Amino acid sequence: MKIILITFELKLMEGLVKMYSEEILKLIGNISPHGRDYVGKAIEDNSVEILYIVNTEQNKGVYLVINNDKFCYFYASFINESNIKPALEIIKNTTKKYISKVNSKEICFNVYGKNIEIVSLVREMGFISDMEGYHLQYIGEELPELKNCNLVVKGFESSMIKEFVDLFDTSYYQLNIDNGWNINGYAVNEEGFQRKLNYLKELGQVASFWLNDELVGAYVIEQNNYISDFVVKPRFQNKGYGSYILAHCIRNMREDKAIENLRLRVTKSNISAKRLYERYNFIVVACFAEHTYGV
Repeated sequence: MKIILITFELKLMEGLVKMYSEEILKLIGNISPHGRDYVGKAIEDNSVEILYIVNTEQNKGVYLVINNDKFCYFYASFINESNIKPALEIIKNTTKKYISKVNSKEICFNVYGKNIEIVSLVREMGFISDMEGYHLQYIGEELPELKNCNLVVKGFESSMIKEFVDLFDTSYYQLNIDNGWNINGYAVNEEGFQRKLNYLKELGQVASFWLNDELVGAYVIEQNNYISDFVVKPRFQNKGYGSYILAHCIRNMREDKAIENLRLRVTKSNISAKRLYERYNFIVVACFAEHTYGV
């Protein structure tokens, strides 16, 4: 196909968007499964504007925006960065125009994690990195074995909140340091954290693991199929407890909840966690770099 540059008003290009929607969604899927679903709905609703699209044998890519009364979300995903200079110029100029018109609105820019030049440009324009990492999906055909390690499995009760806060803040401490995040975010937001856990426990989506009345680790499931948190207290790491907890989580989601597409996210810096997930038959399905403007 020829290079297609789209800069028209949405009402003039709806036919082109529909024509290339399958390719567009594949490209957005490289950023995240959630992004693919979200952009797909926006295409159906005619609420997405494709600002640049290229589809050649050498490269495929798309840069688009979803802009409404509450937020402005940009997405950019290119198979490779060869001959990407025209796209960089359009991304720079068009994004600045949107930013200049937006008032009191959340502005986010989601980039395919392998598009290093675009990531650099987005940050030069004043976007702050929220998180870089990978989406992984479980592809194991057989459930992992649960080896006995004397852990007692519980859920969550409000009386456990102090133990949960300590577990999460200590388990994520190094990760927070590596990424410049708040090192005691759960302690600071204890009330909101407790509300969230109380809500998820009613859905059976929180599991905690105890040894002699000490909280060793936990996992939290959100959005039905995402392991949003998988934590093991530092002094219990590298002793087999993490493997047991992950195996329990997979079996719970697959066997008890009949969830097919088990997914999770892991930051680029958390290499050891990514290796553990890969040993348990998780594979990378997307690579992302998320940014928020002017925070």
